[in-house]
Amino acid sequence: MCFSKRLKKAREAKGMTLSELGKRIGKTEATVQRYESGNIKNLKNETIEQLADALNVNPAYLMGWITDKPENSFMNEEPAHYNHNHAEVIAAHIDDDATEEEIEEILAYIEMRKSLRNKHK
Repeated sequence: MCFSKRLKKAREAKGMTLSELGKRIGKTEATVQRYESGNIKNLKNETIEQLADALNVNPAYLMGWITDKPENSFMNEEPAHYNHNHAEVIAAHIDDDATEEEIEEILAYIEMRKSLRNKHK
């Protein structure tokens, strides 16, 4: 499932409207709708973090890097299947066939995790 579908699923699971989510992250209802429709594809890490915070889900769930249901992927909890060998997980996603977009997504995730770690210190 792609980011836009996960975002919509998480928002609906919280019983939140597009407008409510927009207000929580400082964006318009139309902008949030464009995130959910996939019309806006390149979101900043900060925006992904804001969406995850507003929906109380792990940003990795929104990005599709973990497969938990939104109600089971709260930011402060790790899913049972979470692999603690981060280097191994990252390396598994980077191979000779990796596209530039895939590598950028992986690097964005690394930066997002660093940002979250610093935020919670």
